[in-house]
Amino acid sequence: MERGQPPFSSCRRVHTDYANTDKKEYVDARVLYIYAIPAAAVFAVVAVGGFLIWWPLALLAVPLSALTVWAMWKRAGETLLSKLGARGLGQNEGQRVENMVENLCLATGIDRPKVMAIDTEACNLVAIGGTEPTLVTTTGLLETLDLMEMEGVVAHALSKLSTSGGKYGAFAAAAKPFITNAQLNKVREWGSGAAGVASFDISGVGLTRYPPGLRSALERVAGKSTDVPGGEALGDAWFIPPSTDRAQLGKRIEMLWELS
Repeated sequence: MERGQPPFSSCRRVHTDYANTDKKEYVDARVLYIYAIPAAAVFAVVAVGGFLIWWPLALLAVPLSALTVWAMWKRAGETLLSKLGARGLGQNEGQRVENMVENLCLATGIDRPKVMAIDTEACNLVAIGGTEPTLVTTTGLLETLDLMEMEGVVAHALSKLSTSGGKYGAFAAAAKPFITNAQLNKVREWGSGAAGVASFDISGVGLTRYPPGLRSALERVAGKSTDVPGGEALGDAWFIPPSTDRAQLGKRIEMLWELS
């Protein structure tokens, strides 16, 4: 397929999903669902302790629970970036990625995320949503992929940030271990649903109009390490999720061959 030629019809619909994403962030019902356990724990401790010590203290249970949710929500992205050891991109290494992100965001109307890096030989990139969306690439990926391949990976990641799963996935990842598997599965359904991470390959192709770029990126990293210490909780937010085996990677590559 020539670059710029629209792929198949379902990809052409992707662009409509990115409109009107410039919204103020706030604590909503889904955030409360994610942080229900720590909020309930704070409420129980303060309420019971207040009644046992001095009953007016129990009145603080509700505001302290709300403060707990707000603090976890606000600091989710910062917490994850700290665990990953992410840093700002250097002027030389990050210029091409910054340009790709800016161009794709201008073309689609997506709010431009921050771009950061992790110093590791592993080849991967993660899309962290939350209150301040961020793309974090490994230096190994920057050194391995060429321009077109990297653009495919960036487009894949941007498509994640445009979904509810991408936005709320960061809150869920930062909430571990105070979150159940049922809650994690529900958050995952808000994003890719049953289609899994491969659905973002399709969305990414819808942005670049060039399946060979993303396919080649998957082929290049297939034989390399992709696991990043401290990033396990982010799951499907990674370009190559921690649980990915060669068979799953092969299916993604095969699908992109069919779209080429």
